[in-house]
Amino acid sequence: MQQFEQPRSRVGEIGVHIPERVVDNAEMANLVKGPDRLKRSLPDIIARTTGNHNRVYAAEGTVPSDLAVAAIFDLVKRASLDINTVDTLIFASTDMDMMEPATANIVQERLGLKCVNSFDVSNACNSFLQAMNIGNSLIATGAARRVLICSGELGSVVCNREVADVKELRTKMGGLTLGDAGAALLLEPADNGIGLTEINLMTYGEHWRLCHVPEKEEWRQNGGAINPWFYLDMPALAKIARRYSLRYFQDYERIRRDHFGEKDFAASLDFFVPHQISRKLIEEVCLQDMKMPTDKVVITADIYGNTASTAIPLAMRRIMDKGELLLGSGAECFLYGAASGFGMGHIRLRF
Repeated sequence: MQQFEQPRSRVGEIGVHIPERVVDNAEMANLVKGPDRLKRSLPDIIARTTGNHNRVYAAEGTVPSDLAVAAIFDLVKRASLDINTVDTLIFASTDMDMMEPATANIVQERLGLKCVNSFDVSNACNSFLQAMNIGNSLIATGAARRVLICSGELGSVVCNREVADVKELRTKMGGLTLGDAGAALLLEPADNGIGLTEINLMTYGEHWRLCHVPEKEEWRQNGGAINPWFYLDMPALAKIARRYSLRYFQDYERIRRDHFGEKDFAASLDFFVPHQISRKLIEEVCLQDMKMPTDKVVITADIYGNTASTAIPLAMRRIMDKGELLLGSGAECFLYGAASGFGMGHIRLRF
């Protein structure tokens, strides 16, 4: 685990773009192609198994860079940022406009930035956290001063809505919870002890088959086009995520106790912001298993859906807009990532 007694970078601002269209479980059931009996029961099945009730969808024809650019414009407005002071631009997403060039290059052109270090980072739903890790390192080594991280996610495009029976929901339910969104975050040199204090990200690659796009893993060997559907063995991955997360928090709690004298790491936090897989899984892990205080755990999965790499910055922006989290306040925030792969880990920061 990387630990920074004196932070090297801090969050300068967060911007988001949340599409206007809200698709509730009833509308999702109508969008599904399947037996009428299944469609009638689907809203209740989704709510019961995931705790999610809504997801947000972008307009048809939207591409990931559209969402990222809209989020950046939101950030620029909030921060009164001169975009020309940005020297590094990272597009960090599960999605992309095209396989080449980097979507960051497309975003760069749309922002009017002539010459910056722009590139993509892809690590499933942990893409944004990995980009923060890279941005922090660039600032710490003097390779960058202002790092602009952005993402655009179009989960609605990879959702498989052809469901023949209840058994198929085992691998298609995850797609039915996906949403669309854009997010942007500015990293700047830290000051006054405010900034990123811990970074610890890892992957257990043996579990990658539980969640992947394309749906058919043999497509590359056989040739032909990518099958774009999102495959998620939700019960299996949820079981692994719950077991690994519980062990992770127990190990982390021991580290914080041994090195910082903390009896309960959750008590030292102002906010715990997890990846928004589903409301039910977050409640099981954080509230039931770890006994975290309800008011410290930020949950938006039931509002926006699972918006992949944008989920954590969206959740942070929401509590910022409610006046609960203020820039420069020094609030202790724990950003917990979980991703297909199976990837996991955290970034801790004084906000």
